[in-house]
Amino acid sequence: MKPNNHFLDFKSIKSVFYNKNNEYTFEGHPICKKYFSAIERANFKEFLSKISRINITLLHKQHLTTIVVGIDKSKEEVHPRSLHNIITERSMIIVENGINDWKFIQGIVQKYSSGRTKRQTIYQLIDKAIKSEALESEHCGGIGDMEKIANSHIESKKYNEVFRYKLMAIFDSDKENPGDLPKHKKRIEYFKGRQINCENDYAYEHDDLIIWHVLHKRKIENYVPLNVLFSEIKSITPIQKNALLSKTAEELDFIEYDQSNIGKGKASIKEKFPQMFLASFPHHELEKRCEHHKFFTDEAGECISEIEQILLKIAKIL
Repeated sequence: MKPNNHFLDFKSIKSVFYNKNNEYTFEGHPICKKYFSAIERANFKEFLSKISRINITLLHKQHLTTIVVGIDKSKEEVHPRSLHNIITERSMIIVENGINDWKFIQGIVQKYSSGRTKRQTIYQLIDKAIKSEALESEHCGGIGDMEKIANSHIESKKYNEVFRYKLMAIFDSDKENPGDLPKHKKRIEYFKGRQINCENDYAYEHDDLIIWHVLHKRKIENYVPLNVLFSEIKSITPIQKNALLSKTAEELDFIEYDQSNIGKGKASIKEKFPQMFLASFPHHELEKRCEHHKFFTDEAGECISEIEQILLKIAKIL
């Protein structure tokens, strides 16, 4: 089944609908005769025929969340009632600023879904989910409200039993130097459900409350490639431009953009920078901006940029 971005591998139950010669036999089953109208029988037959032609690729298996439907909790099977919510409810990314931060996510999805990448088909699924509004952002309204917003959804009827499959959070690290730890210890402890004591504890783990990502760089603004910055911000003087060009990639990761280095104030930066990710430039510019801090992922089996790391986390909640 693929109503949105969902795939159904029905090999284990195929014998219910087909015989050993792969002939459709369910039409003669007492259940079908009793509960299905003539139109419903025809539609269901066509539906099963389409399913049999859907190719679930290795990339799908690697990067999308796989669930087994059943009633045995000891085997971590998902109850059919919960499956309905997983399929029908929108997936949600909780961000600090629903308008500006969402532009960052939209921008990176657009670029990686249209660029020639190894995992392009996965990023195209994210792009499709955004365009169909099956994936949306949730605005916190303030830096301290992310846990409150997350908890309200976790306890809601829509997500109560399926929040691990539908919710994600992304937030700034606010680090000022490469050796700093992210500033939001209490927030990370909330997502991990325990106290954190060392640097390794500041990374997402599969058994955390929901999927989350704290940016490696200081803020979203620090991911904008310099050539895009120079093209979009006309107030940058030649002296300021040369000063920025003289900085290392790591120094640019933790710089605080302001009036002194780009001729823009805080309010203008918050509005202008997210919009830049929607500008027309190729995904490999973002790859260059992140090539000095890559991450190994088991699913990909290789080191990838942080941008791809974010996108693959998003893919898990589709």
